[in-house]
Amino acid sequence: MNRLLKGPGPTPVLSALLGVGSRLRSRLSLRTIALALIAMGALTCLVPIAVVGYGMWQESQLTQRWAKQTAAAPATVDKPEAVPTGIQPPFATPAPAPPTPTPQQATPRPINAVFALRVPKIGYYAAVQEGVSNSVLASGPGHYPTTSMPGKPGLVGVAAHNTFWIPFGQLGSGDSIILEARYGKFTYKITGTKIVNPDDLSVLTSSSDPRLVLTTCWPLWAGNLAPQRLAIFAQQA
Repeated sequence: MNRLLKGPGPTPVLSALLGVGSRLRSRLSLRTIALALIAMGALTCLVPIAVVGYGMWQESQLTQRWAKQTAAAPATVDKPEAVPTGIQPPFATPAPAPPTPTPQQATPRPINAVFALRVPKIGYYAAVQEGVSNSVLASGPGHYPTTSMPGKPGLVGVAAHNTFWIPFGQLGSGDSIILEARYGKFTYKITGTKIVNPDDLSVLTSSSDPRLVLTTCWPLWAGNLAPQRLAIFAQQA
Protein backbone atom coordinates (compact mmCIF):
# COMPACT_ATOMS: atom_id res chain seq x y z
CA MET A 1 0.00 0.00 0.00
CA ASN A 2 1.35 3.38 -0.98
CA ARG A 3 1.51 5.96 1.72
CA LEU A 4 1.81 9.74 1.31
CA LEU A 5 5.18 10.88 2.35
CA LYS A 6 5.24 13.63 4.97
CA GLY A 7 7.25 16.71 4.13
CA PRO A 8 9.85 18.18 6.36
CA GLY A 9 7.32 20.82 7.67
CA PRO A 10 7.78 24.60 8.05
CA THR A 11 11.17 25.88 8.94
CA PRO A 12 11.72 27.65 12.29
CA VAL A 13 11.88 31.04 10.56
CA LEU A 14 8.58 30.46 8.77
CA SER A 15 6.94 29.31 11.98
CA ALA A 16 8.08 32.47 13.73
CA LEU A 17 6.68 34.65 10.95
CA LEU A 18 3.37 32.84 11.07
CA GLY A 19 3.19 33.35 14.82
CA VAL A 20 3.91 37.08 14.50
CA GLY A 21 1.21 37.42 11.84
CA SER A 22 -1.31 35.62 14.00
CA ARG A 23 -0.55 37.84 16.99
CA LEU A 24 -0.70 40.96 14.81
CA ARG A 25 -4.11 40.00 13.44
CA SER A 26 -5.34 39.36 16.96
CA ARG A 27 -4.13 42.76 18.14
CA LEU A 28 -5.65 44.52 15.15
CA SER A 29 -8.99 42.83 15.80
CA LEU A 30 -8.97 43.89 19.44
CA ARG A 31 -7.98 47.43 18.47
CA THR A 32 -10.77 47.62 15.90
CA ILE A 33 -13.31 46.43 18.44
CA ALA A 34 -12.02 48.92 21.03
CA LEU A 35 -12.21 51.82 18.57
CA ALA A 36 -15.73 50.82 17.55
CA LEU A 37 -16.84 50.73 21.19
CA ILE A 38 -15.27 54.15 21.83
CA ALA A 39 -17.04 55.58 18.77
CA MET A 40 -20.38 54.16 19.90
CA GLY A 41 -19.90 55.60 23.38
CA ALA A 42 -19.03 59.01 21.96
CA LEU A 43 -22.15 59.00 19.78
CA THR A 44 -24.28 57.93 22.73
CA CYS A 45 -23.03 60.95 24.68
CA LEU A 46 -22.97 63.51 21.86
CA VAL A 47 -26.36 62.82 20.26
CA PRO A 48 -28.43 63.80 23.35
CA ILE A 49 -26.27 66.91 23.81
CA ALA A 50 -26.84 67.86 20.18
CA VAL A 51 -30.59 67.31 20.49
CA VAL A 52 -30.79 69.48 23.63
CA GLY A 53 -28.65 72.17 22.03
CA TYR A 54 -30.85 72.26 18.95
CA GLY A 55 -33.97 72.46 21.11
CA MET A 56 -32.55 75.40 23.06
CA TRP A 57 -31.69 77.14 19.80
CA GLN A 58 -35.28 76.63 18.63
CA GLU A 59 -36.56 78.02 21.94
CA SER A 60 -34.36 81.10 21.52
CA GLN A 61 -35.56 81.68 17.95
CA LEU A 62 -39.21 81.30 18.93
CA THR A 63 -38.79 83.69 21.86
CA GLN A 64 -37.15 86.31 19.64
CA ARG A 65 -40.00 86.08 17.14
CA TRP A 66 -42.52 86.37 19.96
CA ALA A 67 -40.79 89.49 21.31
CA LYS A 68 -40.84 91.11 17.86
CA GLN A 69 -44.49 90.32 17.22
CA THR A 70 -45.61 91.54 20.63
CA ALA A 71 -43.52 94.72 20.66
CA ALA A 72 -45.36 97.88 21.63
CA ALA A 73 -47.80 99.02 18.97
CA PRO A 74 -46.76 102.22 17.13
CA ALA A 75 -48.21 105.45 18.47
CA THR A 76 -51.47 106.46 16.85
CA VAL A 77 -51.38 109.48 14.58
CA ASP A 78 -53.85 112.25 15.36
CA LYS A 79 -56.38 112.76 12.60
CA PRO A 80 -56.34 116.23 10.99
CA GLU A 81 -59.23 118.52 11.78
CA ALA A 82 -62.04 118.56 9.25
CA VAL A 83 -61.94 121.50 6.83
CA PRO A 84 -65.17 123.58 7.10
CA THR A 85 -67.34 123.47 4.04
CA GLY A 86 -68.18 126.57 2.05
CA ILE A 87 -66.29 129.12 -0.09
CA GLN A 88 -62.58 129.16 0.51
CA PRO A 89 -60.78 132.49 0.99
CA PRO A 90 -58.78 133.90 -1.92
CA PHE A 91 -55.33 132.46 -2.51
CA ALA A 92 -56.09 129.49 -0.30
CA THR A 93 -53.30 126.94 -0.16
CA PRO A 94 -54.32 123.93 -2.21
CA ALA A 95 -54.83 120.70 -0.32
CA PRO A 96 -51.76 118.49 -0.34
CA ALA A 97 -51.78 115.51 -2.64
CA PRO A 98 -52.46 112.17 -0.94
CA PRO A 99 -49.28 110.32 -0.07
CA THR A 100 -48.09 107.68 -2.45
CA PRO A 101 -48.85 104.27 -0.99
CA THR A 102 -45.73 102.35 -0.08
CA PRO A 103 -45.40 98.62 -0.59
CA GLN A 104 -46.53 96.75 2.46
CA GLN A 105 -44.01 94.65 4.29
CA ALA A 106 -44.42 90.92 4.30
CA THR A 107 -46.68 89.71 7.09
CA PRO A 108 -44.62 87.91 9.78
CA ARG A 109 -45.10 84.18 9.82
CA PRO A 110 -47.54 83.33 12.65
CA ILE A 111 -46.15 81.42 15.60
CA ASN A 112 -47.73 78.89 17.92
CA ALA A 113 -46.78 80.84 21.06
CA VAL A 114 -49.66 82.07 23.24
CA PHE A 115 -47.75 83.91 25.97
CA ALA A 116 -44.27 84.23 27.47
CA LEU A 117 -42.86 83.01 30.79
CA ARG A 118 -40.43 85.20 32.71
CA VAL A 119 -38.64 84.26 35.95
CA PRO A 120 -36.64 87.29 37.18
CA LYS A 121 -34.67 85.43 39.88
CA ILE A 122 -32.86 83.18 37.38
CA GLY A 123 -33.07 85.44 34.32
CA TYR A 124 -35.28 83.03 32.40
CA TYR A 125 -37.49 84.23 29.56
CA ALA A 126 -39.17 82.05 26.92
CA ALA A 127 -42.24 81.99 24.73
CA VAL A 128 -44.81 79.34 25.65
CA GLN A 129 -46.44 77.39 22.84
CA GLU A 130 -49.90 75.86 22.87
CA GLY A 131 -49.89 72.15 23.62
CA VAL A 132 -47.73 69.65 25.50
CA SER A 133 -46.95 67.12 22.77
CA ASN A 134 -43.39 65.87 22.28
CA SER A 135 -43.00 68.01 19.15
CA VAL A 136 -43.98 71.15 21.08
CA LEU A 137 -41.89 70.47 24.20
CA ALA A 138 -38.85 69.69 22.06
CA SER A 139 -38.44 73.43 21.48
CA GLY A 140 -39.48 74.90 24.84
CA PRO A 141 -42.35 75.11 27.30
CA GLY A 142 -45.96 74.40 26.38
CA HIS A 143 -49.36 75.36 27.76
CA TYR A 144 -51.78 72.64 28.87
CA PRO A 145 -54.75 73.22 26.51
CA THR A 146 -57.25 72.10 29.17
CA THR A 147 -56.17 74.84 31.61
CA SER A 148 -56.92 78.55 31.73
CA MET A 149 -55.01 81.38 30.10
CA PRO A 150 -52.94 83.94 32.09
CA GLY A 151 -54.98 86.38 34.13
CA LYS A 152 -58.18 84.37 33.78
CA PRO A 153 -59.94 82.60 36.68
CA GLY A 154 -58.69 79.08 37.24
CA LEU A 155 -55.43 77.20 36.87
CA VAL A 156 -52.81 77.98 34.23
CA GLY A 157 -50.66 74.93 33.50
CA VAL A 158 -47.25 75.01 31.80
CA ALA A 159 -44.96 72.04 31.11
CA ALA A 160 -41.38 71.74 29.87
CA HIS A 161 -38.56 69.24 29.62
CA ASN A 162 -36.19 69.38 32.58
CA THR A 163 -33.26 70.14 30.25
CA PHE A 164 -34.81 73.58 29.69
CA TRP A 165 -35.63 74.20 33.35
CA ILE A 166 -32.53 73.02 35.22
CA PRO A 167 -32.15 76.46 36.96
CA PHE A 168 -35.73 76.17 38.26
CA GLY A 169 -34.36 74.13 41.14
CA GLN A 170 -33.18 77.44 42.64
CA LEU A 171 -36.74 78.76 43.03
CA GLY A 172 -38.57 78.87 46.33
CA SER A 173 -41.62 80.29 48.05
CA GLY A 174 -42.21 83.96 47.37
CA ASP A 175 -40.29 84.07 44.08
CA SER A 176 -42.08 85.73 41.17
CA ILE A 177 -43.17 84.19 37.88
CA ILE A 178 -44.53 86.57 35.26
CA LEU A 179 -46.76 85.50 32.39
CA GLU A 180 -46.75 88.00 29.53
CA ALA A 181 -49.73 87.70 27.20
CA ARG A 182 -50.69 89.98 24.32
CA TYR A 183 -53.38 91.50 26.51
CA GLY A 184 -51.36 92.09 29.68
CA LYS A 185 -48.77 90.90 32.18
CA PHE A 186 -49.65 88.84 35.23
CA THR A 187 -47.44 88.13 38.24
CA TYR A 188 -47.65 84.92 40.26
CA LYS A 189 -45.90 84.18 43.56
CA ILE A 190 -44.59 80.69 44.24
CA THR A 191 -46.37 79.03 47.17
CA GLY A 192 -44.67 75.63 47.16
CA THR A 193 -43.48 72.58 45.24
CA LYS A 194 -44.35 68.89 45.10
CA ILE A 195 -42.73 65.79 43.62
CA VAL A 196 -45.23 63.31 42.17
CA ASN A 197 -45.36 60.23 39.98
CA PRO A 198 -45.81 60.69 36.22
CA ASP A 199 -49.41 59.41 36.33
CA ASP A 200 -50.44 61.76 39.17
CA LEU A 201 -52.68 64.38 37.54
CA SER A 202 -53.87 65.92 40.80
CA VAL A 203 -51.46 68.84 40.29
CA LEU A 204 -53.63 69.94 37.35
CA THR A 205 -56.89 70.03 39.30
CA SER A 206 -58.81 73.15 38.25
CA SER A 207 -60.10 75.75 40.68
CA SER A 208 -61.75 79.14 40.60
CA ASP A 209 -58.67 80.87 42.01
CA PRO A 210 -56.17 82.35 39.53
CA ARG A 211 -53.27 79.95 40.04
CA LEU A 212 -50.28 78.65 38.11
CA VAL A 213 -48.52 75.29 38.07
CA LEU A 214 -45.29 74.44 36.27
CA THR A 215 -44.51 70.77 35.69
CA THR A 216 -41.29 69.09 34.56
CA CYS A 217 -39.36 65.86 35.00
CA TRP A 218 -37.52 65.22 38.26
CA PRO A 219 -34.63 65.16 39.03
CA LEU A 220 -33.90 68.14 36.82
CA TRP A 221 -30.45 66.88 35.85
CA ALA A 222 -31.61 63.37 34.88
CA GLY A 223 -32.93 64.18 31.41
CA ASN A 224 -35.05 61.41 29.89
CA LEU A 225 -34.12 59.08 32.74
CA ALA A 226 -35.98 61.16 35.34
CA PRO A 227 -38.56 58.85 36.99
CA GLN A 228 -40.75 61.49 38.69
CA ARG A 229 -42.30 64.90 38.11
CA LEU A 230 -41.78 68.25 39.82
CA ALA A 231 -44.73 70.61 40.24
CA ILE A 232 -44.18 74.27 41.16
CA PHE A 233 -47.31 76.01 42.46
CA ALA A 234 -47.95 79.76 42.37
CA GLN A 235 -50.79 82.15 43.15
CA GLN A 236 -51.59 85.29 41.18
CA ALA A 237 -50.44 88.33 43.11
